[in-house]
Amino acid sequence: MSNCDHSSSKLFTALEVGAVRLSHRVVLAPLTRNRGTPSQTFERTWYPDALHILYYSQRATPGGLLITEAVPVSLLASGSLGIPGMFTPEQREGWSRVSSAVHNKDGFIFCQLWHQGRTTHSRLSGSRPWSSFSIPIQGNSHRAKGFEPVPYEAPHEMTLDEIVQVQNEYVTAAKMAIEECKFDGIEVHAANGYLLDQFHHSNINHRSDEYGISIENRCRFTITLAQKLCDAVGSDRVAFRLAPFGLFNETRGEEREPQWVYLCSELSKLSIAYIHLIEPRFDELQSESDKLASLHSTPNLHDISLAPYQKAIKSPTKCIVAGGYDGDNCWEGIEKGEYDAIAFGRYFVSNEDLVGRLRTGKPLYRCDRSTFYGPFPDNALGYTIHPHREFADQTDKGQSQLFKMINGGIVDSAIPAAKG
Repeated sequence: MSNCDHSSSKLFTALEVGAVRLSHRVVLAPLTRNRGTPSQTFERTWYPDALHILYYSQRATPGGLLITEAVPVSLLASGSLGIPGMFTPEQREGWSRVSSAVHNKDGFIFCQLWHQGRTTHSRLSGSRPWSSFSIPIQGNSHRAKGFEPVPYEAPHEMTLDEIVQVQNEYVTAAKMAIEECKFDGIEVHAANGYLLDQFHHSNINHRSDEYGISIENRCRFTITLAQKLCDAVGSDRVAFRLAPFGLFNETRGEEREPQWVYLCSELSKLSIAYIHLIEPRFDELQSESDKLASLHSTPNLHDISLAPYQKAIKSPTKCIVAGGYDGDNCWEGIEKGEYDAIAFGRYFVSNEDLVGRLRTGKPLYRCDRSTFYGPFPDNALGYTIHPHREFADQTDKGQSQLFKMINGGIVDSAIPAAKG
């Protein structure tokens, strides 16, 4: 890791992002952590508690932007344990306290809104999952702590009325987040094979109506949702996360470049706050080398870079990138103006003071993947406290002491959702 002063870097200059003015360009990526408290009032729901307040306030800095973990817009939208949503009074109150804590440190915070679509399961949501089409996930089984692995269910193909219903749920959640919880904006999770992405990908979306067949039709759900959100809360408080090179959850659509260039262009025309792009090298389960090898074998994919999508994003919409950034590789692209800001995930988990460490060139602590996804008997371990941290440039000593402390709990890699 770099060990020199970087305070003069463009990474630490101001940036207008929609309705807010950032004092630096180090962003907390949306990170699923499964630390929610189970509700005693609303079955199958979780809400953010004092631990969430501490977690986000630890990472808040004056003029810095935080993006929350993925937040379901309804019960049907969530298929994982410990995920706080944005649709019950308990959740509203919890997120209000989180937002207030970040603002008390003069920071900004966007709420990432989410619908899992076909990656949910009725044993957690209580209903058969919905998707663009009735094709189930084939290559995995649905897993959750405390449950035996079971096959994914064949999803219900959404009707036109149900598409409108879900869009309205997003709008309701966005209004709750901004008007009631006082978030500075919302980011829609339209990546990683979740509901919106299930409309984007031709191997999943086999519809024959106005939401299928063509690039424009497969993007219609996302574009019309974006317009509704802009009308409801203002375009300067709306953002979208996209993964042009995503393979997670069996996203194997072949018209990558033309489709995501179109998406970026159409979203940018709405003058939204930013578009958040995931780097091609990043994958939830594969190594960087394996991911790039998979992309090179993808038909009709020739340019494995974010450049075409970044060029499609026009001012005032900003471009934030995420995926594999650390203290060494985060400087060049920002200086060249290839993007406007960088969202850090794993290193923000293990370094709550990441902004200061990057600015001064201090070494970064290695993240401990075994503590990423709860719930755990003690949810604070690996979340707000890190008793056995090692620097990232030290030799890997194998399974961490922290992992051994958590009662032998095994982290289920099938749960990961919105990682940075």
